[in-house]
Amino acid sequence: MRLLSSLVILALCLSAYPALAAKRLTVDDIRDMAIDKGIVSIKEIELDDGVWEVEGRDGSGRKIKIEVDAASGEIVKIKRKSRG
Repeated sequence: MRLLSSLVILALCLSAYPALAAKRLTVDDIRDMAIDKGIVSIKEIELDDGVWEVEGRDGSGRKIKIEVDAASGEIVKIKRKSRG
């Protein structure tokens, strides 16, 4: 009975705060987003203070860095550098 009560309370809390119930982005999700934005070669993917950071290169060899908010999935910044 105690377990059932705990589960009901947890469900109510999650329904009150949808952001807590939302699925967080995985490394695979971020990799797919980076590929969609033109990265063909990924050098590094890391999560830093709630922001996914992806570094890689596009098809012409230019360096690209993409930052994605881990909670919302919103792309915060895309920075393209010259070749080299």
